[in-house]
Amino acid sequence: PAEIGQLSQLTRLYLNQNQLTALPAEIGQLSQLIELELAENPLKDIPEKIRQRFQL
Repeated sequence: PAEIGQLSQLTRLYLNQNQLTALPAEIGQLSQLIELELAENPLKDIPEKIRQRFQL
């Protein structure tokens, strides 16, 4: 959900094996996030905001 962008102190987010096909762009607003794991999800695209934030 878009509200995830409000978790300003979140440092790690593990979303492995959740059958995710998309991610909310708001994840890119998590300024304290240092680790994002997305293994084994059939993602179709990663929003540009997230790509820039994590230099993907």
